[in-house]
Amino acid sequence: MRKSSVMVAFGLVLALTACSGGGNAPSESAAPQANEAAKGDAQGETAQGEEGQGEEADGKDGAKESASGETVTLKLSNNQPDGNCTTIAVEWFADQVRERTDGRVNIEVYNNGTLGDAISCLEQAQFGGMDIVKADLSTMTNFVDDYNALMMPYIYKDTEHFWKVHGGEVGMGILRGDKMKEKKLYGLTYYDGGTRCFYNTKKEIHSPEDMKGMLVRVQESELMMSMVERLGGQSVATAYSEVYSALQTGVVDAAENSIVNYLDQSHFEVAPYFVEDHHTRSADILVMGEKSREKLSEEDLKIIDETALESWEYQKELWAEAEETSKKKLLENPVTITELTPEELELFQEACRPIWYEYEGGAYKDLIDQIVAAGE
Repeated sequence: MRKSSVMVAFGLVLALTACSGGGNAPSESAAPQANEAAKGDAQGETAQGEEGQGEEADGKDGAKESASGETVTLKLSNNQPDGNCTTIAVEWFADQVRERTDGRVNIEVYNNGTLGDAISCLEQAQFGGMDIVKADLSTMTNFVDDYNALMMPYIYKDTEHFWKVHGGEVGMGILRGDKMKEKKLYGLTYYDGGTRCFYNTKKEIHSPEDMKGMLVRVQESELMMSMVERLGGQSVATAYSEVYSALQTGVVDAAENSIVNYLDQSHFEVAPYFVEDHHTRSADILVMGEKSREKLSEEDLKIIDETALESWEYQKELWAEAEETSKKKLLENPVTITELTPEELELFQEACRPIWYEYEGGAYKDLIDQIVAAGE
């Protein structure tokens, strides 16, 4: 069930400060860019969705009820645990929406995946059975394949490049674009999922040669499987909740995730070798069903959209702190964290770079060209 955060007041200060800043750093510029890119979508257009005239009228009736002061309750499924920095940002978002709508919109947050896995929750959201879902981009590729372009291995030069892409035309164009609408989904915001790195039970990794033959747990994503195979490993799709036991029992030799989740999920206990290869810079995503948006007035939809983007800024601050804290805590344990030299990192990059233009027959060439250009 939904938990209150003692950091809400602090978060409001952080988020509003970040959103009002005029600097060029990614943490200051991404959400303002996103606000501008999404301005048209945040107003009445998406409230109609792709439904027929009769259903559109129903949506407008619901909007009138919402605007009249009656409370509309929305369920938000979050697969992260209590206390996680993304969970804190999601709860802040829910609190702020309730406050800013004067109680017209009440978002109940369910943590720890208690409402089901992300894919099933997103499927429910398409038809109004669920309202808002916190997912990740790998999961979203099952609905909108363009998210694959944002996940290409080693495509971002640094964090600034990553947020410039997600908060700009490319990222927001996918998040609130036509392909999402076709699936009856609407992207509210991105969150920082950190850089994903490999960790394993056997040895330090300094090159793709060290990964040869390793059984590597990956998400249910063709792109991630392709990446592992390019690096000489064998991909094994395993549910996230089963990764610890799979590493412990030898079902897999390795996995990959952010350093924060590596600590939070205690994977370091059974896979003590962590290599900072940063193969993908991963975003999480907050998605709302178009059916659920039909319940709300244009005024409340705008509040939801803008507050979601502010929660992005807040979450980025929390995530940066979490990464620093996680590394310090891990180094207090019998864990080996390997930092690759530029020459070693280049071996990984060279192995995976062809994926950009070969994956699915080069389907994402135009998007990838835009992503690369944004970093020049």
